[in-house]
Amino acid sequence: MKKFIFISLLAYSLNAKAQVTLEHTYDSSSTFAYGTPSASSQLMIIKFEISGEHYVKINRWGKTIDIYQMNHLFVKTISLASLPTTPITNGALGDILYISEQLFDIDSKIEFMYCTASPVYIGIYNEDGILLFSDTALPAIRLNVPLQQYPIYNTSMGTKMILSYNGNDLNNFKAKVFSLPGTLSAGIEQANGQLIQMQSGQLSNLYPNPSNGSVTLQYELPKNEKEGELILYNMQGAEVKRYKVDNTFKDILLDNTALPAGTYFYQLQTKKRAVGTKKMVVIK
Repeated sequence: MKKFIFISLLAYSLNAKAQVTLEHTYDSSSTFAYGTPSASSQLMIIKFEISGEHYVKINRWGKTIDIYQMNHLFVKTISLASLPTTPITNGALGDILYISEQLFDIDSKIEFMYCTASPVYIGIYNEDGILLFSDTALPAIRLNVPLQQYPIYNTSMGTKMILSYNGNDLNNFKAKVFSLPGTLSAGIEQANGQLIQMQSGQLSNLYPNPSNGSVTLQYELPKNEKEGELILYNMQGAEVKRYKVDNTFKDILLDNTALPAGTYFYQLQTKKRAVGTKKMVVIK
């Protein structure tokens, strides 16, 4: 009986330790900020608008973005060799931000924002290296980094944790991907800047989009709020139209026939806060 209890306890102990499971190791990938540039390489999980969740590796010295499926199979490499560099980064790239499929346009290609600080430059490029937009300004923010478990993600394939290490080579940080048995709480996930839809009101479908006439916009007001406004802005941030909405309905028919062709944004606002924003394209 004692032997049986000992074996059971041993099996339970081994099972408990095995709950955090190493899945994969990536070279030249890290969430750690070190040296110049401040983070020479990064590994993250991005949920793309069309293709869904992928591991994305940014290599500033190698000047590439590598994309992998959630089972760690390689998808493709995006060359960043044509991007401008500055002396302050010793030939490495600046910051790569907002890697996405339908943020900066509405095709299926990947786009991203690229920034340098000296000289100040911002460029929005697609995966073919084509420049879509540029300016001598930066998306400057003041960071407030809480002591949270930042490199932990809730995904469709379970919760993942990315840990960084360098061994004996300070110039080649690596990243380990572990699967976790539990789920990152929504409060922590939101504090870490993840874009998650909680039950606090949202804008969902807008169709047809693009359009040259009327469109239907589905919305949901936050719990315990009965009224709000849908505000239409153009690309310059100027208000174009404003509509009153309430929680009697879940959608509204909007007439855009008088609008010039271009890109617009609908924002749902209540007395307490802005709930969400939806992009709309008008064609003629």
